[in-house]
Amino acid sequence: MIHKRGDSGMAALKRLFLAGALLGLTSALAACGGNNGEDSSGAGSGSLPPVTLKLVVPGAKSANFDEVMAEVNKRLKADLNTQLDLTFIDFADLNQKTNVMLASGENVDLIFDAPWLHLDSMASQGFYEELTDLLNQYGPNVLKTRPQQMWDANKIDGKIYGVPLGSAYTQARSVFIRKDLREKLGLPPVRTYDDLEKYLYAVRDKELGITPLIAGGDDVTYSWVNWRIRDDTGVNIRPTNAFGASLMLYYKGNDGKVYNLFDTKEPQIWNDILDARKLFTDKVMSQDVLTNKSSQSDMQLQNKVAATPEMAFGIPQAFNDKLKQVVPDGELEAVRLFDLTPGSNLSNYKMDNFICIVKASKHKDRAMMFLDWANKQENYDLLEHGIEGKNWKAVGDRQYDTLGNDGGVVSFQLMLNPALERDWVGTDEETRKYNGFIAKADNFSKDIMTGFTFDPTPVKNEVAQFSTIQAKYYNGLFNGALDPDDYFSKFKAEGEAPLKKIQTELQKQVDAFLAKQK
Repeated sequence: MIHKRGDSGMAALKRLFLAGALLGLTSALAACGGNNGEDSSGAGSGSLPPVTLKLVVPGAKSANFDEVMAEVNKRLKADLNTQLDLTFIDFADLNQKTNVMLASGENVDLIFDAPWLHLDSMASQGFYEELTDLLNQYGPNVLKTRPQQMWDANKIDGKIYGVPLGSAYTQARSVFIRKDLREKLGLPPVRTYDDLEKYLYAVRDKELGITPLIAGGDDVTYSWVNWRIRDDTGVNIRPTNAFGASLMLYYKGNDGKVYNLFDTKEPQIWNDILDARKLFTDKVMSQDVLTNKSSQSDMQLQNKVAATPEMAFGIPQAFNDKLKQVVPDGELEAVRLFDLTPGSNLSNYKMDNFICIVKASKHKDRAMMFLDWANKQENYDLLEHGIEGKNWKAVGDRQYDTLGNDGGVVSFQLMLNPALERDWVGTDEETRKYNGFIAKADNFSKDIMTGFTFDPTPVKNEVAQFSTIQAKYYNGLFNGALDPDDYFSKFKAEGEAPLKKIQTELQKQVDAFLAKQK
């Protein structure tokens, strides 16, 4: 599993699951906020009672966690009379553990959630606080560091249940391969998918002991078919998010229709499924793709895997540094299949990550004050990069360089926004070009579904039922480990009825949404 991406060290976190808006400054939300007796200005801590906020996010502690957190809490104590109790949950356990936390009423103030996790369902069930009033009263920096497009596109039923986290209009993505192996095999730079397959097969035939490719076997987003289809702008197929990144229900083009893979056997998706099966049977795809519990990137950096899908356009320096400890001449390069033709990609300005204030929190005002604190440049830099002069250094106004022990404690999980991000000084020109492209709204065509959010409540039983069925088949089929000629029909026999009910309800909501747009 790969979930920490970026330019180097802890900065690898900041490219994860980026999708959404980057342009301008937002206008203030018009609303009146309640006051629980706390200083609404947040200026100084003298008038504020001491509070410890419980924050739950995905990932793991960095090497510098204790040192950086000590500085974070020192500043928080002085500024807001607040301390932060930060809990990390491994991605593999995130869904189950956060479900239990919320359902049991465990003491949590701020929690990470996402459309690919359970944001919509948790919001609809009333677990999260609606944030308009809190933002207006306590969150001026949270507001101004995100453009209005981002706020407008990331509401649920017209309301704000989480602060959107992201800094681009779509996710950066590529396949990391071994440049040293490609050159050793006498192959030219990889520009197309056919080039990529030639590299993978050459590794299989000539590099014994190295698995050519591994995808995210237990992560729908990183399944090989999902990965391939994202860059096909000829069809612009994308998930509906009725249940995360699954393509069993999907949008195609910009026609406002909900498609059902059981009904359509969509040619492009089906061809990619067949291709994934061939890669698996040809022993190009890892034979352990469904059972592997190791980080994909770690396996690549340990010289065990030659290609992995990654949420980044460029190679983090820390990745190459780590690889060279195992293979002195080893070097990674990014294969980018993303279409740089202006207007060819659709964007709905949706973010993939959110930070939410739990409805049961006794410190909602302070939680928003903390988020506002985290969205100030000096605190943002501390949380993301660590202690300036020790973990990192500023280069110019908007760049940074890493020092020997670089790294903060959080980024995409808490405060990622377009206004405060710095570019790593070592980013190569080609990567800058791709990153710059996805940061400009004019390079995208507006998705007709922009602003739409599915309310699963009317079919919550069917969603739960289908999710259980899907877990048996989806990743196996979409990574090639299961024979589609056999298992797709089994999948359909079990899942067709609940999926059809979900599709019908989703289409009903889409039609109602589009009718209001006219």
